[in-house]
Amino acid sequence: MKTKIFLTAIVFLTISLGFAAAEIVEEIYAVVNDEAITGSELKKFEMEMARSLQAELQGEALAQAMQEFKKELLEKFIEQKLLLSKIKEKNYDVEADVETILQEIKKQNNIASDDELKAALAREGIEFATWKDQWKERRKQERLVWDEVGSKIKIDNPQIMEYYRKNEEQFRVPAEITLNCIFLKKSEDGIKPQEKMDLIAAELKPGLFEEVAKKHSELPDAANSIALGKFKTGELDKNLEAAALKLKKDEYSDWIDAETGWYIIQLAEFSAARVREVKDVREDIVQKLREEQQQVKLKDYLGQLRKESYVNILKEYK
Repeated sequence: MKTKIFLTAIVFLTISLGFAAAEIVEEIYAVVNDEAITGSELKKFEMEMARSLQAELQGEALAQAMQEFKKELLEKFIEQKLLLSKIKEKNYDVEADVETILQEIKKQNNIASDDELKAALAREGIEFATWKDQWKERRKQERLVWDEVGSKIKIDNPQIMEYYRKNEEQFRVPAEITLNCIFLKKSEDGIKPQEKMDLIAAELKPGLFEEVAKKHSELPDAANSIALGKFKTGELDKNLEAAALKLKKDEYSDWIDAETGWYIIQLAEFSAARVREVKDVREDIVQKLREEQQQVKLKDYLGQLRKESYVNILKEYK
């Protein structure tokens, strides 16, 4: 089953749920309003973040990502505490939203029932009730960010057109070449099969390419299909691509020496390189601009929350 979606929710929200008062004295790293941030909270957050990153990264990339995150771990935790304080003021009702999310998760992971979902979570060491509460907190945070930040972002047509003009290469579609072929394998001794190549060349006439290919080509299943495939420029053997770009539709080449064998290729279809029209990428651009602006505005919003709150960092988390 897919577990990544479960882990992502947990990392995002554990810090938002709060913790029962500890019965032992702990190190306090910071105080946000009337709440202390303890070493055990930060350690748990760090471990959960590591688990999430391990689902996406490996080796040096994982180590670097963890190192970078740890530098900001306390600050990120403080930000979440500030958001949690604001969420409490809003009193959001997210029950219906979370039920919809859970149904979608079950669908994506081919899970038939709640019992099956609980069992899948248990295998990951996760309690269903806790996991569901975390989704509620995540949804509340999404609602808060939308109300305070996202709903205030307006993307207009001049912004869209400016992004389109400045980032034209993002929307460039390379040329595509669809080829048929007659293929002969290269022998281990490297001797050119000249006699067979001459025979095939002699039989080839306009309109007979498919017949000759099915008769002689050594492609797998050549008797049923003569298609070599569809390729973007840059994907083909350089000798095959150079020859293909000189052909018109239905024309075929001479014999071509390629790394994998000997080919005669026929151009079945060619689509020139192009830039996608703005109407086709408009929604992608809007999403990109919204994400960029939301990052900036969310940072500003968190800064404002911090000014309005009591935040005292007592020691660095290492």
